[in-house]
Amino acid sequence: MIARIFLILTLAWFAGCSTTHEKHTSITEEGDAAELFKNGKRQMKLSNYLLAIEKFEALVSRYPFGVYAQQAQLEIAYANYAMAEPDIAIAQADDFIKFNPQHEHVDYAYYIKALANFKRFEGLLDRFVPR
Repeated sequence: MIARIFLILTLAWFAGCSTTHEKHTSITEEGDAAELFKNGKRQMKLSNYLLAIEKFEALVSRYPFGVYAQQAQLEIAYANYAMAEPDIAIAQADDFIKFNPQHEHVDYAYYIKALANFKRFEGLLDRFVPR
């Protein structure tokens, strides 16, 4: 009985390792920071914001100190704003402002924050009748 349980757990562990390996290889095949950024921008143009956020977050996690990472943080904030997630967009913009106060595009972070705050308080009538 114990041998069967051990065999089942061992097989489950090996199956888990094989799926993790496949997932890892697909992530590393996406390329360097420039390639990830280009793929994220392509998804933004197609209005596929979830996939764009995924690409930009992968870029930021793998290359956190590069120029592409800083721009990707701004793109994530904008994508969340475009997906009607103003609270997340504001948090992303605040993080960018906090960690990059001297960045040349910090004004864009403030702009996204303002747009998200404006969208946050839209009412039902505002969605159908433009201001």
